[in-house]
This record gives sequence, structure tokens and C-alpha cells, in this order.
Amino acid sequence: MSVFEPVRAVQRGLTVLRAISEHGPIAATDIANLCKLPQPTVVRLIETLIEGGYVYRQTGKATYKVTGRTLALSRGYDPHYRLIELAMPVVEQLHIEIGWPSNLAVFDGDAMVIAYSNRAALGLSIPGRVGARIPLVATGVGLVTLSRMSVEERRQALARAQSSSRWDSNPTLLATLPERLEDIRRNGYAFAEQAYLDEVYQSRIWAVAVPVPSVVGEYIALSSLMLRMAGDKRRQLAKILPKLTAAANRIGSLLSCDYS
Repeated sequence: MSVFEPVRAVQRGLTVLRAISEHGPIAATDIANLCKLPQPTVVRLIETLIEGGYVYRQTGKATYKVTGRTLALSRGYDPHYRLIELAMPVVEQLHIEIGWPSNLAVFDGDAMVIAYSNRAALGLSIPGRVGARIPLVATGVGLVTLSRMSVEERRQALARAQSSSRWDSNPTLLATLPERLEDIRRNGYAFAEQAYLDEVYQSRIWAVAVPVPSVVGEYIALSSLMLRMAGDKRRQLAKILPKLTAAANRIGSLLSCDYS
């Protein structure tokens, strides 16, 4: 909790700026109704934002829009840094609950990028590092991401991926992709392809991933990795999947609050 009382004028000014950004072009009356503020107050705030260069009045109209200067307000924002900051405690708690490490991955145009991993810290000496780019159609995080995309988004993502990853251009994996994605949508999780794991991890592990609920246009997934010698795969899945899903939903909830 803050030591000081919030400055109401600043709060109101930011509320009005956000309303114009999200709903503009918009009239002062509509801004007042949307923000639940007196119209004279809204007019003064708009004039202040115009003076600051963040808002302008459309020529010949009584409506307002934001200027390009508003982009400067987000230059210091690193979405991956903020994601990691919010997700790290959840991922670490997940390890305590299930006893296995996890990867947090973000879709980046033609691949999934590992944004956070606690594998090394937990002593699991298998390949992989933060920042690594991994394929879409061979990994659990990639498959759950593809399952959430529209048909056109998926087509474009795969077209880009096929030029940079042999796994994403594998004809056998692509031939069965529609059926696999349907299963993933129905079940809510995806296993990484065993052939990929065999090559990268020498058959030592298996991995399961679930999507992280996030704002429109962002695709984030959380996976857990287990040693194959730990026991029957389905029995292990029954133990960890509810906790893995709950952790992903918790991260999604934190992100939603951060964006709202």
C-alpha cells in the first residue's frame, strides 16, 4: 500500500487519456459518460492533454484522438520482462507442488521463444536456455499455441516457420497436424513430439504444455518436463496437469490485471 494518497487529478487525467486512446475519435460528452466524470472536469483534462501534446481535436469536429506522442509512454515497457516478473513466482511455486521444472514460452512470429525456465536452477542437466527458439509443430508449447490461432494466423505462422525449422516443415508432422490440434483444443494440453525429444534430449524426458490465457494477439504457453524413468506417463500426467493448468491460469489472471 502506498504511503501517500493518490493524486486524483493524475488518476483522472490518465483515465481520460486511456478513454480517448481506446475509443477515439470520441466527444467530450461521451468521455464524461465513459469515465463517470463531470463534463467540465473532462474538458479541462482534455485541454491539459492537448497542451501536453498527447491529444488533438479533429479538424472541424468536436471529437478527440491521441497523438503519436502517446507511443513514448510505452517505450520503457518490455513485455517479456514484465511477463517474467509476474510469472516467475508462479512457476517456482509450481515446481514445489509437482517436483519438476517448467518452461514459459512466447510465440515470436515463426517459433516459440523460451522466456523463462527453471531447469538449470533445479539441476536438470538437459539442453535448452532462456531465449532459445524452438519449433511450433514439434513442441507442446508450439502445438497449444497453434491450436489457439485462427486459420489465417496459423497459416501465416507455419509459412514463416517452415523456412527456418526442419521440424516445422516435416511432412509427417504437418499431415497429422489438423487432427492433433483438434485433440489439443478438446483436451486442453499438448505433448511434445517424442521424435523431437529423442533427438534433443536423447529420450530422457517427456513434456506437456498448456496455454496461458492472455490478451488478444499474444500467445504464451507453460510446459513441464519430466524424466521418463519417473513412471507411467499417463499416471504422471494425472498428477501434474491440474496444477500445471492452474499455474497457467494464474499467470493469465496476473497478466489480465496488469493490462486492465
